[in-house]
Amino acid sequence: MGDDMKRLLCVLTGLLLAGSAFAQYVDLDDSMLFARVGFEDSWTRTLPKVDDELWSVVAPARGGRSLVIRDLGLPGVPEGGPFSFLPGPVMEFTILLPFQADLTLINASDPALFLNHVGQEWAVYLNGVLLRNEFVRSGSGSGYVERSLRDVVVPLDKRRLVRGENLLAFRLKGDPVDYETGFDRSGPYVIDSYRALASGNSEYLDLMLIGVYAFFALYHCVLFALRPKDKGYLFFGAVTLLLASYMTCRTNIATSLVTDTDLLRRVEYVSLFLSLPALLAFLESLLRLGRSKFVIAATASCVALAVAGQFLRLEPLLIIWFGAASVSVVYAVVFSLGKALARDYRELSGKAAGRRLPALIFHSDSGRVAIGIAVMAVAVALDAISGGMAVSSMTWSKYAFFFFTLLTSSVLAGQFAKVSARAESMNAGLEAEVEEQTAELSAAASESVRLNEELSSANARLIASMGESEREVQIATSVQKGFFPTKPPAATDWDLSYVFEPAAGVSGDFYDYYEKDGSLTGVAIGSVSGSGIASGLVTVLAKNVFSRVLAETFEEPIGAALVAVNRALVRELAAVGNTVSGTFLRIRGPRVEYVSAAHTDAVLRREGRRDVSLVKAKDERSRTPPLGRDDFDAGVGALGFSAARGDAILVYTAGLVSSVNARREPYGVERLAEAFGRADPENAESMLASVMIDYRNFLSGARRSGDIAAIVLVKR
Repeated sequence: MGDDMKRLLCVLTGLLLAGSAFAQYVDLDDSMLFARVGFEDSWTRTLPKVDDELWSVVAPARGGRSLVIRDLGLPGVPEGGPFSFLPGPVMEFTILLPFQADLTLINASDPALFLNHVGQEWAVYLNGVLLRNEFVRSGSGSGYVERSLRDVVVPLDKRRLVRGENLLAFRLKGDPVDYETGFDRSGPYVIDSYRALASGNSEYLDLMLIGVYAFFALYHCVLFALRPKDKGYLFFGAVTLLLASYMTCRTNIATSLVTDTDLLRRVEYVSLFLSLPALLAFLESLLRLGRSKFVIAATASCVALAVAGQFLRLEPLLIIWFGAASVSVVYAVVFSLGKALARDYRELSGKAAGRRLPALIFHSDSGRVAIGIAVMAVAVALDAISGGMAVSSMTWSKYAFFFFTLLTSSVLAGQFAKVSARAESMNAGLEAEVEEQTAELSAAASESVRLNEELSSANARLIASMGESEREVQIATSVQKGFFPTKPPAATDWDLSYVFEPAAGVSGDFYDYYEKDGSLTGVAIGSVSGSGIASGLVTVLAKNVFSRVLAETFEEPIGAALVAVNRALVRELAAVGNTVSGTFLRIRGPRVEYVSAAHTDAVLRREGRRDVSLVKAKDERSRTPPLGRDDFDAGVGALGFSAARGDAILVYTAGLVSSVNARREPYGVERLAEAFGRADPENAESMLASVMIDYRNFLSGARRSGDIAAIVLVKR
C-alpha cells in the first residue's frame, strides 16, 4: 500500500509541474479598452470610471481590432487621415487594458505578453510596474527615436500578477496622424506562455528567403559584370537585392540592431518603391522587348516617391505607389507579356495546333513568366484580403515571389546556357593558351605552398609568444590578489562586505580596510589610471603606500594624511606617470569623515528608509584632484557626518556605473542608488548581493569591459 501511495504522489507532482509550464491564454481583444490624451504614472495603477469624459472607451472585438490613435476620436487630437502628407505634432497617449488572471496564469513558469504591433515610442506597465520601456533617446539627446515594433514578446513579472483583475497600461508617444502610432495591426494581442509565443514568432523562413535573395542578387551582379550587355542580370540582381532589403527591414533582428525604426521604415519603403521599376525593366529584358516609355515614366515616378519619402509621411506615398503598381501590373500583363506570348506562339507554328498552347505555357520563356505572374497575383490578392493596404501581411506574397524568382532565374539560366554553348564552340582554338596559363598557375601554386609553410612557421612562433604572455599575466594576477584582503575585517562596530571583479586578469582597481583594537578606523577604494599589467602592479604599490602612510598619520586629520599619501605617491609614481583616484573614509566611532579624490560619490542609506542620498562635497576642499600629482592642494578638508545603528554606506569604482547593456545603456549612478535603496537590509552581505543581482540583470549577458570593486558598510 505504501508503494502505491508513493507512485500516486509522484504522478500528481508530475501533473502539477507539467501544468506550471503552460500559462492561461488571455485574448486582450476580449477586454474593454480605455484611452486618453496624455500620460501620468498614477493612471497605470487603476481603471478610470466608465463615465469619465476624459477617457474614451473601446468595446471588445472578438474578431480582432486595429487601435490606431487617429481612429479613436480622442479629444485634442488633430484631424488627419491616410492622405495627410505632413507629420503632425508629437503627442502622448495612455491606453489601459484590464484582464482577468486565474491561478493557471499566476502559477505559470513563463507568462508573456504578445503584441502584433505597437508604436511609435512606447512603454508597457503591469499593475503600475514598468515591464518594458522603448523610449530611447536620440544620439543628440534632444528627443526620442521611433520604436515601432512588430511581433513583440514581453515577459510578464509573475510577482506583479494578482488573482482576478489586472491592468496593462501603455504609454504611447508619436504623431497622432500616423498609422504607426498605436496598435496598427488587427492582432493577435494575447497573454500566453513565453515558449509558445516565441516558438510561433520564428523568423527562420524569412531569414532563409533573405539569404537566398541576397545570394541571387550577388550571383546575378557577378554575371552582369561578366556580360555587361545582358542587362537582365543587372535588373534581376536589383529586384532580389531590393526585396532582401525590404524583408530585412521588417525583421526583429533589424529592429534590435537599428534603434531608430523610422530609419528602417524609410529604407523598407524605398526598397519597395524602387522594386517596381526594377521588376518592370527585368521583365522587358527577360522577354526580349525594347525599353518602353512606360517603364521609364514608372521609374521616374517611383524614384520621386522614394525621395519624397525621406521628407513626407510615408502612408499617402504608399497609397500612390499602390495605384502606380496596379497600373504597372496591367501594363506588364496586357502589353509586355501579351506581346511576348503572341511572338512565341507564332514561333511555334511548326507544331500541331493541339500542342502549341502546352508548349507555349510550359516550355517558352514568356509562358513560364506568365505562370509566375499568375501565382503572384493570387498570393497578393490573398494577402490584400487578410492584411489590407498597409503591407502588414506578406504571408503568401513572399513565398509566391520566391516561386516567381525561381521561375525567372531558370529562364535566365536557360538563356545563359544557350549563350555559353555558343561561346564554347568559339573557344576550341584557345586550348593551347589555357594549357600555358595552367602551367603558370602551377608554378604560382608551388610558390604559394612555400609561402604558406613560412606563414605556418611564423604563426607557431606567435602562438608560443602569446602563451608566454598569458602565463605572465596569470602570475601578475596572482601577485596582485595576494596583496589585497581576501575577506573584510571582523570589526565590532561595523559590518562589511565587498566585491572585487577584474574584467580580465590584472585589475586597475584596489581596496583596503584599516582597523585598530577590533574597531574599523577607515576604508579606501580607488582606481589607477591607465590599463594593463603596469597599472595593475601600480595598484599594489598604491595600496601599500595608503596602508603605511595612513597608519603613520592616524592621529592627524584625514586631509593632512592624504597630503602625506600624495607626497609618497609622487615619489613612487614619478617614473610611470600614473595617478590614483579614490574614495577615503576615516571612522571614529559613529563619526565618519569622507574625502573623494576625483572619484565616484558614495551612497548613504539611513536605517529604516529606502530613499538614499549621494554623499557629495559641500565645498571643494573635500573633493580633490587625483593623487600622484604635484598640484595636489595641501588644504584638503573632509566632509563629516554621523552614522547611527543600521545606517549603510556604499563606495564603489567607476567601472560599476559605466558598464553598458546590449542596448548600449549605462548602468548609471541613479539606477545603482535605486538598487541600494531596495536592497535587503539584513546585513552588509545581503545589501551588496541585492545590488549585484540588479547589476547583472541589467547587463543581461552583455560583456563587461571594465573592472569593478564595491564595499558596503553597515553600522552595528
